[in-house]
Amino acid sequence: MPGNYRIAYWLRTDIQHFAHVQHIYESLGGVIFTKNPDIYSHLRDRHPELGNDLILVKNSTEAKKLMNRLDTKMVVYTGFQLIFWGYSIQVFHGASDKHYLLNHKRILLYDLLLLPGKRHMEKIAGAYRLKHPERFKVVGYPKFDKLVSGIISKKPLFSNGRPTILYAPTWITQGSGSRLKFSEYGESSLPLWGTKLIKAVSPHWNLIIKYHSRIYESHRDIYDNIDRCIADLKVEDQVKVVIDSNITEYMNQADLMISDISAVCYEWLHTGRPIVFANPSPEHYRPSDDQLSNTYAWQAGDVLYTEEDILPVIQRNLVSDSYADIRRKLLEHSFYMPDGHAGDRQLAEIVKLYEKVENISKLRMVLHNAGVFAKDAVRHAGEKRNRS
Repeated sequence: MPGNYRIAYWLRTDIQHFAHVQHIYESLGGVIFTKNPDIYSHLRDRHPELGNDLILVKNSTEAKKLMNRLDTKMVVYTGFQLIFWGYSIQVFHGASDKHYLLNHKRILLYDLLLLPGKRHMEKIAGAYRLKHPERFKVVGYPKFDKLVSGIISKKPLFSNGRPTILYAPTWITQGSGSRLKFSEYGESSLPLWGTKLIKAVSPHWNLIIKYHSRIYESHRDIYDNIDRCIADLKVEDQVKVVIDSNITEYMNQADLMISDISAVCYEWLHTGRPIVFANPSPEHYRPSDDQLSNTYAWQAGDVLYTEEDILPVIQRNLVSDSYADIRRKLLEHSFYMPDGHAGDRQLAEIVKLYEKVENISKLRMVLHNAGVFAKDAVRHAGEKRNRS
């Protein structure tokens, strides 16, 4: 049973963010808030044990009122939002090369930030002037504690003896701004590579397609094309499409992963197995050793540029692993002590802060958040001036 700490969790955009707070909730308890009906429905269906601890609200104002009524002391965030109630903890929702980490000065407003590794800390320290470095704690990546400890128990999707390929593209976006102008769909490889991979892989290997968890946003035609391709080829026994808040169970079943520009590229490093990158814009994107590049992870594997690359690249990586050393270095740089105890370290920091604020009055909490809100308003006004 979860504990009875007066903690809230704010999940706004993705069902996959639940995987980053699940272990905290299971240990400390609290209430999970979301204003997203899709997240609410998914968690209600997949995690009935949440019961009344899962609450759907209309907006953050309603969430704040409920947190006040529940005398919530701390709010755990996975994205860069703030409710302006309680003391704020940022646990992040991945370790990708996307640029959002460098574009959110709000990151400086959290009371505690629990980072997965040295690379995350270096990027933040390089992008911002840290007035309160003591708020930043490198603890590791709790989401993968079970995998590195060997206690993943999900039943495999296949039992035919074939090697299994996991394809995990990032989310599809349009109008993504200058950094993503190379591709109509942002950094996702799915529109360009999805059906090509099904056609190439299914005759030889099993294929798991794990969509990014923002599939409810739009682009149904792309997902319909994937379903139609599987049906037309009659490969339902060789290709499985999954929608889940946690990818670790499927990584555990795979011999090789294909992805693009996503946090899963770094998460996969925990497996020690080969990775291949499906280039969402082959004429533009190239691997980079620049830590600020969105293709920094591409040093760790072969990159697909043409459809003809698919078969030989997969075959080569299944029999010969020439990128093992660089994957190991990236793992060590990206994740602090992947020893199965990152969750323990994270919980220790959360409890330490909770014990400091547990008996703080509501008035003092209101004043604290008024100060945070004022700083956020100044930040927002500055960004608005810079855009004009």
